[in-house]
Amino acid sequence: MVWGFALFRLLPEFRRLEAEHQEHLKEEFAALLARWQEREGFLAVYSLVGLAAEADLLLWQGAESPKALQAFRREANRTRFLGYLEPTGLYLDRGEGLPQGEALALFPYGLEAALPEGLRVLRGENLLALEGPLEALLSLVLREGGYLGVRRTPREALDEL
Repeated sequence: MVWGFALFRLLPEFRRLEAEHQEHLKEEFAALLARWQEREGFLAVYSLVGLAAEADLLLWQGAESPKALQAFRREANRTRFLGYLEPTGLYLDRGEGLPQGEALALFPYGLEAALPEGLRVLRGENLLALEGPLEALLSLVLREGGYLGVRRTPREALDEL
């Protein structure tokens, strides 16, 4: 399976829009994310708000072909909300497993440290994703770097921005 981890930061211009317009843009983007969650493969949405300086939102997509990753991004690029999200990172890899946990720690270049007990390990050819309790993942991310996110529904994640 091909994995794509896309990181985004909300641009300050979005907060200057009228609340009604913000709501409309979030609703459109949330509907797109929800549609893609129903398709083959998976799309998991994580909030990084308050947990990373350079990114607010992480989208983890898994598909059998890189063409599915491209199809999602083409459709997302057509939404007006994506114009208010700045891409800050994109990590592609091949791996097995589906997201299941409440919290995710992403290490784009792997991890040299020993893994604490009780974490679910999802290994790609190059990167490492860990799921488990937020506190356990936080300690590891603080020591080793990486990204920490909390899984949300599409609408929940957008409302946190």
